Amino acid sequence: MSKDIDLVLVHGLLGSLSFFKPENYLPNINVLCPDLHGYGKSPLKNDLTLLDQVDYLKQYLQTEANSPCWLLGHSVGGAVVTMFAAQYPDLVAGIINVEGNFTIKDAFWCQSISEKNPADWEIEYLKMMSDPEKWLSDSQVSLSSERVLWAKEILAYQDAATVQAVAKAVVNGTDSANYVSIVSKVMDSHIPVYLLAGQYSLEGWDIPDNVRNLAKALIVTKETGHMMMLENPTEFCSVINDIVSVE
Repeated sequence: MSKDIDLVLVHGLLGSLSFFKPENYLPNINVLCPDLHGYGKSPLKNDLTLLDQVDYLKQYLQTEANSPCWLLGHSVGGAVVTMFAAQYPDLVAGIINVEGNFTIKDAFWCQSISEKNPADWEIEYLKMMSDPEKWLSDSQVSLSSERVLWAKEILAYQDAATVQAVAKAVVNGTDSANYVSIVSKVMDSHIPVYLLAGQYSLEGWDIPDNVRNLAKALIVTKETGHMMMLENPTEFCSVINDIVSVE
């Protein structure tokens, strides 16, 4: 395997996936971690949609990555890379879907956030930011000094307005028959799709039958949940390395 392989890690509702320095765990792969609209130094777009995030990813790949490249999408990022692959299949070498949104059932937190009064949500989010230990504990992640530092970085990577805007985009973008057809289009294509889940969160992931049947593999990382890259980055990256190596 050579460094010529590009792997783009697309973050979920809370970015970025650069927090654990994945390039250190994947020395033979060119790892890229874009910030979608509203994250990091990327400004939030008015009336944001998931297609806007797809367009952003297209522009990013045109300047930063060699195509076709591998796309990894975590949580909300799974929906973004699926929609991207449906539009630009020739730019995608493969997909690693890490508990990504396949149906509206996966958007339960996004639904809750999207319905809140913006001022109330901002107060709630600022409280989350001020207590990363509680956020980890509420996410059923055991505490360590490293994980707390990472959690603090993750929570500070975007503001409350971005989280709510993206949450609304996710609900609007995945609660439709059109999104079901987009998922089916990708699964029926030449693109290899791997599913990656945490042992403790797999049961809550709503994987449609056609996705489960057509995926190259469903891989479960032991003793981790939805934030598996935070809980066990070594194992997480080992699985990724094995997937890309096989293909």
